[in-house]
Amino acid sequence: MNKTQEIALIGILSAINIASRLALQMLPNIKPVTSIIIISVIYFGLIFGLKLTFVTTIVSDIFLGIGTWTIFQILAWASVCVLTELLVEFFKGIKKEPPLLLMAIFAALMGYVFGFVVSLEQYMLGGLGLFIAYYLNGIFFDTLHAIGNFFFYLICFPLLSTVIKRKFKNSTH
Repeated sequence: MNKTQEIALIGILSAINIASRLALQMLPNIKPVTSIIIISVIYFGLIFGLKLTFVTTIVSDIFLGIGTWTIFQILAWASVCVLTELLVEFFKGIKKEPPLLLMAIFAALMGYVFGFVVSLEQYMLGGLGLFIAYYLNGIFFDTLHAIGNFFFYLICFPLLSTVIKRKFKNSTH
């Protein structure tokens, strides 16, 4: 994929992510963003996923509110990108495609990873006690994120993979 295609694809995918964050804000933590980031890493690699993460987070937080949490959202989705890359490399090593259901479960688990990393902001602001209280109070929302990720992955992967394979046959990860 050339740079122009990469910029265009990051623009399109981040626009989908941003629009979903704005349109679904009334549903706490239930958005396709994490699943789309995971799929982008599967097909285009870690650096692409990190670029998508950065654009998605900064632009959507311009509308939703920017604060110290923005840094932790970027770190959380960057953690998802790194873990996805490690899993993809494992499957490459055994010369298999990651199974859809396994990846949907992985996407669900990433809801908890995201929530943990975002909660680290509270440790920075108020220490261990605030972190623990905040994290424990957020587990319900992390569970919503996990459930949403599971289903969004099952919906988004077949759709996006069809388009990606058709348009970017020779330039995927």
